[in-house]
Amino acid sequence: MTNPLRVLVVDDSALMRRLLRQMLESDPTIRVVGEAGDGKTAIALTAELRPDLITLDVRMPVLDGVETTRQIMAYHPTPILVLSAAVSGKDANIAFEALAAGALEVMEKPSLTDADSLDHLRRTLIRRIKLLARVKVVTHLRGRRHPPSEVRTTLIDTPHHVRGPRIAPGQFPVVVIGASTGGPKVIRQLLAGLPNTFAAAVIVVQHIAQGFGEGMAEWLAETSTLPVELARNGLALQPGRVLLAPDQSDLLIKSDGTVRLSMSPLLLQRPSIDITMTAVAELYGVHSAGVLLTGMGRDGAVGMRAIRRVGGLTIAQDEASCTIFGMPRAAIELGAAELVLPPDQILMILRERFSAPKRVL
Repeated sequence: MTNPLRVLVVDDSALMRRLLRQMLESDPTIRVVGEAGDGKTAIALTAELRPDLITLDVRMPVLDGVETTRQIMAYHPTPILVLSAAVSGKDANIAFEALAAGALEVMEKPSLTDADSLDHLRRTLIRRIKLLARVKVVTHLRGRRHPPSEVRTTLIDTPHHVRGPRIAPGQFPVVVIGASTGGPKVIRQLLAGLPNTFAAAVIVVQHIAQGFGEGMAEWLAETSTLPVELARNGLALQPGRVLLAPDQSDLLIKSDGTVRLSMSPLLLQRPSIDITMTAVAELYGVHSAGVLLTGMGRDGAVGMRAIRRVGGLTIAQDEASCTIFGMPRAAIELGAAELVLPPDQILMILRERFSAPKRVL
């Protein structure tokens, strides 16, 4: 028999810690090895116990979830699953900041008043923990340096293989960015670095826990130079605007360039990167682009291949910068990725390819 997964539960509520322990230890392959009621204690127990995974509350005394994540990832890198009591607003914003600091994913915290949903959440929580505990996280030195929270872009030379017109006559390009585990912080970096002269429409398809789509759109909009909003039926794609696929819905594009959301049970993963990329490839052809970022599994590889087959630009994030190299690796192995680059170079390619010239007054 293999050793059980060792989990550290961090929450300022003793009642919530007890509930999480009961839920997790209902599975014989998981063992809660410690509990902490504040961030400072969580850091000390992480160093002492070396758990396989940490469940982390976002609002705590002494240190909140963001600073706790920074310290843990700087000194004792450990997979962290953030649990938030809210899916939008200030708590959700803190949760996404923790993702940017190195946490892997965010889920809604169990509700002590909703007994009907507890079993479903228990099964979902156990499944995510088993997957995330296998992730080999890396040290994030930011927690040691405490730099200001800003996006820095490293300039690179423009590659010679960037081709084609920047804007198709009578039509605008569409860029689909797909990501899963580790994706939110990279997406935020890309959107923050795009200029306000960006002449392509942007669709973001991020695998995210149910209910967190609106919170992620709000979080991305804080630093994006382009407007960001959650996609809805009938919304038109526009150059210089970012649409985020809602959780639990696949994002399709109608022939008139407007959004159609689908909840047909076509694939296990929703929103599906494959479905959106394929739809954009069929409608926009050579003027489509696909960017596939860090994530577990294979979603996006087939959709990216569809974009490359019609002559669109395809970029996969490189292994060294990925939290999980699963999705980019699948695209590379399928021959779908024209370029394999770190985020700063992905940004420069997008800026070069799709930015309109500035007007001279």
